[in-house]
Amino acid sequence: MSVEKKILATVWLVSNKESFRGVADRFGMNKGRLHHVVMMVCQLITQRRADVIRWPSTEQQLQSYASKFQQRCGIPGVAGAIDGTHICIPGPSSHRESYINRKGLPSIQLQVVCTADLLFLDVYTGWPGAVHDARVFRNSPLKDVLEDATFPSEYHLLGDSAYPLSSYLLVPFRDNGQLSVVEKTFNKAHASTRVEVERAIGLLKGKFRRLKYLEMTDLGSIPVVIFATCSLHNFLILHGGVDEEDIEHDEADSGSPDADSRDCSRTASEKRLAIAHMLM
Repeated sequence: MSVEKKILATVWLVSNKESFRGVADRFGMNKGRLHHVVMMVCQLITQRRADVIRWPSTEQQLQSYASKFQQRCGIPGVAGAIDGTHICIPGPSSHRESYINRKGLPSIQLQVVCTADLLFLDVYTGWPGAVHDARVFRNSPLKDVLEDATFPSEYHLLGDSAYPLSSYLLVPFRDNGQLSVVEKTFNKAHASTRVEVERAIGLLKGKFRRLKYLEMTDLGSIPVVIFATCSLHNFLILHGGVDEEDIEHDEADSGSPDADSRDCSRTASEKRLAIAHMLM
């Protein structure tokens, strides 16, 4: 079987909801062979994902990403927008409750950080759906990168209220019904900026429809397919741009703040408030 045919079969499978049998028939192979081919191709793509999913390695790159975000909303220093989404799966028979998300469906968590151009800068997956977004973030390699002394203090990510406020991850002011004009202005700018990550996730699932329900039972192989589709997402944008028609609405599921993440440092609060005043 040619390499081209293996790649085409894999891309077709992850891009459509067609049954395994239907795809196997389409490409002239049996289901077992198709499964082997798809996993082999996805593993190879996943191994090379650093070629297309790159965290900014220089301050010039950070400034470039931040400049595009600031042009759209006015918030300075935004290196990227972060969010989590659920990839629904059949769910394992053992410890199934650990995979049931807030919507009552078994799923795997996917955490992404994107640019204003919808490119993924970082992807992290594998945690069960019942785990809170904040816990996924706390255990991700990204947190160590952001807390490293070499990460410039003037840059930060934007996340929703599910994440803890910190100097490197700014979240909206909690709306208790008594927000000031300054706080409301910040929240509005924050929302208009962070929407890009929702669009990026919508584009990912619009292009690779298999992610809407990944019918796989091998928990160890699921992240491989997810990483591969995220890599293809970036490859397509880098080589062909964004097709707005492929962006689908991904139902937001930010949830409530994690109980262990409500407290924040005075430095983070002061940084957010200073930026809020700059927007007035």
